[in-house]
Amino acid sequence: MPFLGRRLIRPPSDPHFRAVTSVNTIGEDTFKIYPRALNITWGSDRRYWTIPRRDRTTDDEDEDYFAELKQVCWLEVTGSTNRDLVPEKTYKVSFGVSLGPDAFGWDDCSVYIMAKIGKKGNFRFQKVNLGIITTTTDPEISLIPFTELTVTVPTPRTNNNNDDLKLYFGLYDVWTNRWKGGLRIHYALVEMVIGSNNDTQTN
Repeated sequence: MPFLGRRLIRPPSDPHFRAVTSVNTIGEDTFKIYPRALNITWGSDRRYWTIPRRDRTTDDEDEDYFAELKQVCWLEVTGSTNRDLVPEKTYKVSFGVSLGPDAFGWDDCSVYIMAKIGKKGNFRFQKVNLGIITTTTDPEISLIPFTELTVTVPTPRTNNNNDDLKLYFGLYDVWTNRWKGGLRIHYALVEMVIGSNNDTQTN
């Protein structure tokens, strides 16, 4: 029996990881979104990603808590705030990431961080070259993008509270068709820009 003693990894019925835990709200103006509160394409398939098996608690300071990319050519990690944001205020979006010692495929391979207000809003984005991040065994978290990505919340169009003022964001490389791995995602961060006003932006 040629297969005796060989253990096969069967792909899950749904290969994509869906957010299963809540967004961590820090005060009224900051949202910290840990891996299990993100949607990760191919995240439930252990051939491609390793996802933490537990939820992070507010007292958990373990820097080894991250989702780690093993290998994909389609990188898509998305999330959102768990409530509407304050109209006419500006928020910045970032990801806390690191690269493991066996990271590969990032030279000359850029990722895009995108954000918008409301599901029907228009994305704003920043392009990031992850190849300049140092690979390391011990996680050294870098905030990306290196240039701030900000989005201003528009004034509601109606008075019946039906406007979608949540912030939707994502980390993508779905265009290069290159295999890459070793990326660790520690969290996403949405923060109000202190002193922001009603600067006009397209959303």
